[in-house]
Amino acid sequence: MSGVFQPANESQISDFIRDSAKSNNPIEVVGYNTKAIGRYIQCSQTLDLSKIKGIVEYMPEELYIKVCANTSMLEVMDLLKSKKQMLGFEPVDYGYLYYGKSNYGSVGGAIGCNLSGSRRFKAGALRDHLLGFRAVNGSGEIIKSGGTVVKNVTGYDLSKLVAGSYGTLSVLSEVVLKVLPEPEYSETFIIYNLDSLQAINAFSKVMKTSLEISGACYFPKNNINFFRLNDLDNTHSVLALRVEGPKKSVIERVSSLQSIFKEMKKTTILELYQSKLFWKIASNLECFSNSPNVVAKISLAPTDANSFVKQFCDDSIIGINNKYFIDWAGGLVWIEIDNLDPSYLIIEKIKKFCTQSNAHMTIVKSNMTYRSTGSFLTSASDDLKSLTSRIKKSFDPKSILNPGKMYAGI
Repeated sequence: MSGVFQPANESQISDFIRDSAKSNNPIEVVGYNTKAIGRYIQCSQTLDLSKIKGIVEYMPEELYIKVCANTSMLEVMDLLKSKKQMLGFEPVDYGYLYYGKSNYGSVGGAIGCNLSGSRRFKAGALRDHLLGFRAVNGSGEIIKSGGTVVKNVTGYDLSKLVAGSYGTLSVLSEVVLKVLPEPEYSETFIIYNLDSLQAINAFSKVMKTSLEISGACYFPKNNINFFRLNDLDNTHSVLALRVEGPKKSVIERVSSLQSIFKEMKKTTILELYQSKLFWKIASNLECFSNSPNVVAKISLAPTDANSFVKQFCDDSIIGINNKYFIDWAGGLVWIEIDNLDPSYLIIEKIKKFCTQSNAHMTIVKSNMTYRSTGSFLTSASDDLKSLTSRIKKSFDPKSILNPGKMYAGI
């Protein structure tokens, strides 16, 4: 058995995987195939899920939607928008990063990579919004976990394992996602001319309040001119704080932000339309549009963000101008690493920083050479790799599903 197989339903996925397990044939699992995240793998077979798509059930009043795994994320978002609802984890469009144009990819692909946007620090990651799923494990068995409501139950929460497993544990066929009402109104309070340390301090100050900020990011002066908004000055660094909810409440909370930062010399407010557009552009990584360089995200404690920036994003220190921005109120740093570093020395230094700081790195874009030879995740400890291997074998005893996608040999 070789080549590309396109199943039309869950039963055909099961039969294909069962036959592949019997003959020990590794399988590369693909959906829209829009996200080249993870190690490059070579398999004798490709399981193409392009036909496993469609809305199964949408219950706006029950706040959930059930879809086939390869359903377009954009289709889901448009349907929810028609009912003034949304996915709370704020889906990310990596199309700009890879192709220079919009392409959200599939729901299953987003779940496999656990992709979450700027609202993540307030609303939780995608895995927190995955209520349940149906899938086929590496033995060809159909498995089911969760349901259509959030419940406190005894046992393993398999949704947390499957989200972010990059298709190495099972092949998703159907998923249930929690949905939320769209905010009635939104404004974004902008502060100009801060450096990274001042930005981190501002995040710390505002997160100690009860203002319920739903977006908090910082773009330095050398990575801001891609924004084209009438009320945004793109010649200075920008710190942005998003406030959402009933219009009266939003206006009052933004007024409170103005009072808190009254000593700041230059500020502005982006109202509803421009506020939404700002966060869409920011979350979709349009600052790295079609970048030829390595792009990585570093999840870390906000107190370590400035130290990271000083070590890896300041060209006066390392001699290479690495563009970056800070999101999640200091909990995430996105960095573009110039390919003038052919030995990937900076990446290795970043991995060391992450290990020492209990942070985590994910390389979301790189050339084929690095994907074939490097590690796109922070080097895990032997204990973590051992645990990962045991989980992999429990789902996929023959290790045929995307083998080596996360770690070599697993």
